[in-house]
Amino acid sequence: MGLPDVQKAAANHISRSPLPCPETDNTIGCDVNNRRNVSDADFKQSSSDLEVPEQVVDAADPAADIDADMSTAADSTTDSIAAVATAAQTHTDAPVQHRAAALRPGLRRKVVLVAAAATIGVLAIGGGTAAAMAKHVTITVDGEQSEITTLAGSVSGALSSAGLTISEHDVLAPAADAQIGDGGQIALERGRLLSLTINGQLRDVWTTADTVDQALVQLGQDPAAFELSADRSREIPLAGLAVTANALRSVSLSVGGAAAAPVQTGAGTVADLLADQGITLAPTDTVEPALTTPVTDGLPVTVTTVAVNTVTETVALPVPDQQVDDPALDKGTTAVAVAGTAGAQQVVTQVTTTNGVETARQEVSRTTITESTPNQVCVGSKSTLDVQGNRVFFHDTEFGVNWDGLAYCESTNNPHAVYNPSGYPSTYGLFQFDLPTWASVGGSGNPGDATPEEQLLRAKLLYQSRGLEPWLCGYAASGPPAG
Repeated sequence: MGLPDVQKAAANHISRSPLPCPETDNTIGCDVNNRRNVSDADFKQSSSDLEVPEQVVDAADPAADIDADMSTAADSTTDSIAAVATAAQTHTDAPVQHRAAALRPGLRRKVVLVAAAATIGVLAIGGGTAAAMAKHVTITVDGEQSEITTLAGSVSGALSSAGLTISEHDVLAPAADAQIGDGGQIALERGRLLSLTINGQLRDVWTTADTVDQALVQLGQDPAAFELSADRSREIPLAGLAVTANALRSVSLSVGGAAAAPVQTGAGTVADLLADQGITLAPTDTVEPALTTPVTDGLPVTVTTVAVNTVTETVALPVPDQQVDDPALDKGTTAVAVAGTAGAQQVVTQVTTTNGVETARQEVSRTTITESTPNQVCVGSKSTLDVQGNRVFFHDTEFGVNWDGLAYCESTNNPHAVYNPSGYPSTYGLFQFDLPTWASVGGSGNPGDATPEEQLLRAKLLYQSRGLEPWLCGYAASGPPAG
């Protein structure tokens, strides 16, 4: 609807309206303040009184570029209404000069309303056109969908309406200059910088993958074949990510004597392998092969743990015997008169263990804490021999042997007896020892010159090593004691 149509409608509206003062017949109308006796002359107006302010006419002009962008139309709407309001306020606030002039604002107000109506009509037409041009577009950014309403006709315009920009490493479909219609779909995958070090070789890669796993697949790599510095499912941020990937190798690892276990590792050297496994070597530990050895498939690695510890112990000192001759005791017997006490020493020892097993022990120091006190031992000196002339009897059956019976058969119990058999060595004493046999049990000199007690002692030592076999009269050892 143009301005003439709006004005015509306004004129028809005015002519059909009833007079506010039906009791009068003035051609123009009555005083809206109900004042009577107002003549037509009072309402004579100059052409300037009917002039509409220029900004109001401009606002109502239907030729005000209906095809402009909606934002311009919205701005025009605001400006037009503001102009109308300003004009109305200006004419309303004007001072009253005379009675006829008091009615002019009423007429002018009608003209202003007509202009405002025309403006609203124009804007309604423009708004309808803009609504018809709006499009509903779905934009998917890195898999996340959102819907927008836009007047833009191209993909780039729609993205701009959504506040999105495109970088040179992004992937966009359709192309930025492609036309877009209502219900259109736009997909945008953001480019991310992945600084990837594979087996020590660094390469910077731009990728639209969301995760490390996806990026490696895009690069034709199997993520399961690498040891990664970042979790495979970790998202790659728009700011980029640095990842180290080392090819996995199979090795066998034995630590501390344990059975070798298979290990999958991306370590470059044996030292890296041990670090990855959380194994810290002590200065005394050994590793085969050397720590600098490159890791290869099937490599056996053995860690031998060697520990050197210092052990401090307190040990008891032996109690010595202090012997005292006691003629009241039979010869060959002892008795402890006063018991001694054991002393103590502190011993420091260095103990070496290999894979948990002690392999060496070395005493470092020994310090006496307390000295021992000796036992007071009484040694009997009273003779127990039964001497009958040149014969001696012991009355001893130790070891179940009748020593007096054996001596009787060998020497008739004579401690100085000598026997010189033809063709055999001579024998001497109670038990007829030859010299070599006497020496074999610790005797010295001639057995016949030793005391009867020593001769019995050496005989018992010989019995303990050879039994009764050395004596021809061994059978007599089982008989009753002689004498």
